[in-house]
Amino acid sequence: MTAESYEELIKSLCASDPRIRRSILNKPAKVWKPWSRAQVRVLALHFNPDGSVDSPKEYTDASTLAAGLTREAALGSPSPRSVYLLEGLSGEFARVLGDQFQLHPSVFVDHERLTPLSDRQTGEKGGIPFLPSAICGRDHVSLKYHEPLVFSQRPTGFRCLCDTSGRHIAITRLMGEISKVGISRRKCTFWSQSLALGGWRCLIICDPPIRRILTDHTGRSGFNVVTSHFNSGYMDFVPLSNQMKAPSGPPRISMVEDLLFYLQNHYDTLDLDHPKSVRIFVEKIIASHFLKLAEFLQSNTEVVLWHLSRRSDLTPFGVSTAEELWSDVQSWKRRVAEYQDDLEGTMLQLGVPLTHSPDTSRIENWTDSTADFQHLLHRFRQIEKRVIELGNAINTLATLAGNRVSYRTGELSLQEAERAGREARSVKALTILGIVFLPLSFSASLFSMADSYLPGRSQFWVYFALSLPLLGFVIVLFSIIELGYMDGEMKWSLRSVIENTRQNLIWRKSRNKTL
Repeated sequence: MTAESYEELIKSLCASDPRIRRSILNKPAKVWKPWSRAQVRVLALHFNPDGSVDSPKEYTDASTLAAGLTREAALGSPSPRSVYLLEGLSGEFARVLGDQFQLHPSVFVDHERLTPLSDRQTGEKGGIPFLPSAICGRDHVSLKYHEPLVFSQRPTGFRCLCDTSGRHIAITRLMGEISKVGISRRKCTFWSQSLALGGWRCLIICDPPIRRILTDHTGRSGFNVVTSHFNSGYMDFVPLSNQMKAPSGPPRISMVEDLLFYLQNHYDTLDLDHPKSVRIFVEKIIASHFLKLAEFLQSNTEVVLWHLSRRSDLTPFGVSTAEELWSDVQSWKRRVAEYQDDLEGTMLQLGVPLTHSPDTSRIENWTDSTADFQHLLHRFRQIEKRVIELGNAINTLATLAGNRVSYRTGELSLQEAERAGREARSVKALTILGIVFLPLSFSASLFSMADSYLPGRSQFWVYFALSLPLLGFVIVLFSIIELGYMDGEMKWSLRSVIENTRQNLIWRKSRNKTL
């Protein structure tokens, strides 16, 4: 197959796999897109007939890789056993490898992204985008996993992407503070092919390490970072006797470097007659990353539960704090569901039964990955239950905080009502004084209180004769005005006067009967 014919194959398969239309295989990116800034390299390892492995050959240019593959095909062993580690993706490298190994374009598209159509060009979802029965007709597996990484610089927001792959990096907020640990989406794709005379070749596509984080989907803003693994990374999974032969352990720099370490130092643990035995290292590394992810999630839930436990006073947890915790727990629920989807997708591709817990009595060899993934699926389901229970606890906390706010609001309302009552009584007292003294003052002004009308004179009785009826008239007029308003009504009416008078008479009669 020539490069031109492979290009035609890519275009012809767009109808079968809609993802190819938006893939880097179809057209180069004019603006930033996933893998548009990738610095791709290929490491080629060749196993000798005695089982030993040669030093890797590194290719950083697609044309050099094409020449090297052509030379190996012409001068190489008739039964080669080769492993090619591809770090990163680009259209040029994909065309060279696809042309040389006659690969279906879905090998690269599966690694590039999982969502066939999305509003965001970096969108990914959990699980697998094809029917489980289609696994039987595929010669590769594309395994999605999640790697908890510690960043040298604390992120300032939740929108973070890998500058190279464009994959999302989940940022965690823990007790109101953004964590320096981010969970990076990763992929590893394994393809193998058996050749004549017992030969074979494998292609392993890996994501590169994260060196820069983007904070938007345009590729313009971001910051450089140095990453390290959460809690020093995963433990070496080979038997203890083999670890003593290579005590340095995997470098844990990237998937490619880790695979290179195991292929060079622990190749004797593989059955090199079968190419899929190389996949054991891929499965173990991915399972180890999932194990560290479970450890990180469990530690987060324990931190929140620790802050909620053994407290006699929950006043520091206000309504805003409870709402923030509730929102964080919702994101954990969503992520745990995604992690389970990805685990199930991995298990389906590897042929691992989706049981709840592994049967440890059937484990006979450390290379058995069935028990590993079954245990991980069981553990993530337990973590999901704990997150749900934590969410219920946060709901209770929010209820308590709301009740506390309501109680304080009630106290303030009661104090305000008491203050208003005192003011009303004061106004009523002033009104009564005004009612009493207004007629008296009016009468005094009318007669000027002079000569015979002065106190002790003969006409002083006229002052009382005029003031007392006027006082009675003012009191009756005030009562009519007061009775003219019903509860809930703003306007005065005679009907309200009659109704209120009738109710007062009924109330007095009932009180007299009671007495």
